[in-house]
Amino acid sequence: AVREASQGEELYLDVPRFLKDKRQGSKALDHKYPKVGFQRSAPQNNFRRLIAAPVAVGQFCFDTVSYCTEASSSLDLSLLLALLNSKVLDWYFRLGSTNSKVNEYQFNALPVPSIREGTASNDWRPLLKDGNWDELITTSLEPSPTPGIMPAYVAEMLAEMSRRIQSIEEKRVLHGRSERAHLAPESQPIQDAIDAVLFRCYGLAEEEGRYISQRLKEML
Repeated sequence: AVREASQGEELYLDVPRFLKDKRQGSKALDHKYPKVGFQRSAPQNNFRRLIAAPVAVGQFCFDTVSYCTEASSSLDLSLLLALLNSKVLDWYFRLGSTNSKVNEYQFNALPVPSIREGTASNDWRPLLKDGNWDELITTSLEPSPTPGIMPAYVAEMLAEMSRRIQSIEEKRVLHGRSERAHLAPESQPIQDAIDAVLFRCYGLAEEEGRYISQRLKEML
């Protein structure tokens, strides 16, 4: 979720003046659309390097935030959030990053599984509704996905899990700046399940997923 700024100088936008004479198709009009925003700068020892959140309609992004609008993304925005906030992509980004910046070319180079049609062995919706994350992981991975391929039902499931986290986090009240580095206790098991599924979609075994999780702790 987007949080109130904890440091820095406040900036203000004269909206009528900014929008004056802007033509259809201008990026200045992107405030009209839902989007996913991500920080363009995060120190190398930060709790995360890729930090993404939904940005509501009517909100403008200044130069420290890049974004993808709903119209510009071929992925469901909630699925995009699940990918950007995953362990596997944060690890991948850290491997090639040498400074605090998240540049557009680095964002464009992030690997994303191809989505293909597929049928789940069991209905995952009741499991998600009940918060049965361990069984949900097992269900989503049967049959085992081909490395680099994400079945369409898994993509739909991850998007729903992402929406569940968004709902929890947008209602959360932070009591200190340090709490920004952690999800709510209700959100973390969902995120862990998302990461477990994505590891397999990227062709990584459970042991390799544990290795990446440990390396992320050591990279801080």
